[in-house]
Amino acid sequence: MIATPAQLGPDVEFVGVHKRIGDRVLLHDLTLSIPRGERVALIGPSGAGKTTLLRLCGGVTWPTTGEVRVLGQRTGALHGRALCRLRKQIGFLHQHDNLVPGLRVAHNVLIGRLGQWSLWKALWSLLRPQEVDRAAGALQRVELASRLWALPEELSGGEQQRVAIARLLLQSPRLVLADEPASSLDIRLGREIVQQLLALAGKDTTVLVSLHALDLLQLPFDRVLALRDGAVVFDGPVKSITRDLLRAVYGEEYQRLHLDDVDLVRNGGA
Repeated sequence: MIATPAQLGPDVEFVGVHKRIGDRVLLHDLTLSIPRGERVALIGPSGAGKTTLLRLCGGVTWPTTGEVRVLGQRTGALHGRALCRLRKQIGFLHQHDNLVPGLRVAHNVLIGRLGQWSLWKALWSLLRPQEVDRAAGALQRVELASRLWALPEELSGGEQQRVAIARLLLQSPRLVLADEPASSLDIRLGREIVQQLLALAGKDTTVLVSLHALDLLQLPFDRVLALRDGAVVFDGPVKSITRDLLRAVYGEEYQRLHLDDVDLVRNGGA
């Protein structure tokens, strides 16, 4: 009998997680569970803890106290090869610096295959790119097939983000983490990038996206986590978000971010 995603347990689980650096508390008493295949939006003001939460999910940092379990493994107990194996199953998309500047698009996309290649194949691919057809196919899916041999500096910001998504397609990660991937793009391009990320979600892939522009909540997210001062202050569906909640979450940033102009979603996504 094949286990269902629910039977396999959550892809992300935090239990009483605290994270501090010196006297600064980044996250405070986080307890949450994210099942496989869910599309989750992280919102909150600057310094709320969104990036720290994603870094904990990615096995890049560890909690000061509490327990973080990702893809069934306690990250704080992993080292060396075991930690590398976990990270190979996680795709991380940042705001900037997603591509290696000196490598052509084909090479940057094929980085997504490094987890499946031997060291010698990876080194040989730098001289003579391997599995170029895979890279071309992934670029076709993000409408960049003609840019296979371009350098990152020849691409726009939106194109660079789409190349990074093509790399994720080749990596086939179980967990996709995106830290404000649309913050440096215009509204239309930002919406396209987040739509492409959400399209990766399914029975075998979970997606967490930190958002700067709340208009993007109109996309089909299953759930929203709102953070403030390192704590979760809202955990629920998009349709439950109200103006009063946004004022409480964003505080002084509410007016600066023009959140009165954001259309609140009433039907759970677009």
